Amino acid sequence: MDIFEIEARGMFSPPNGNHPQSIPDLWRCAPDEEVRTDLPSLSDEELNALGWKGPIQMPPFEGTSYYTHNYEWNKETREYGATELDGFEKRRRVNYQQFWDLLLDGIPGDNGELTGGIAYQKIKNVSMQSLGANTIGTEFIALLSDAKNSHANVEKIQEVLTQIIENIPFTEEELAEIQEIFILSGMFAVYTLA
Repeated sequence: MDIFEIEARGMFSPPNGNHPQSIPDLWRCAPDEEVRTDLPSLSDEELNALGWKGPIQMPPFEGTSYYTHNYEWNKETREYGATELDGFEKRRRVNYQQFWDLLLDGIPGDNGELTGGIAYQKIKNVSMQSLGANTIGTEFIALLSDAKNSHANVEKIQEVLTQIIENIPFTEEELAEIQEIFILSGMFAVYTLA
């Protein structure tokens, strides 16, 4: 069995309850026992009978994200628990640099290539035609610069985001790109587009 097949099986918690891992090629049940080399070829049921628990559902879980939840391994139950983060921690985890990079360059498409930042192009084009849009865009860039340097003014960023959405006529495709950028960067955990 090659490494890709082993990884595809999922993660298993060893008999001592430690964090999930890929099934090892070599394993000794106890110090005085022989080293086993057959674990990767055993079925899930056979592994479970030896005390390995799995495959383990790994985080993030449905309805959770690194940006909204903390995950802790419980050695007793041999499962991950998800705890929602407080507002401070959610704000701290937002990746403003990633938001900015994705806004400029776009999101990875099905082929892995970036979509080109169509929402940013719309903001830029409208800003060239409208002093109001230009002012909002300039303020947003300044606020994001502060946020990337760990000085996010959350209330002001939300206010300007709302103004951008209300005053720039985005297409459905452009709004979908912004929404995906919100998810990828963690902005969704703190800000809304409505």
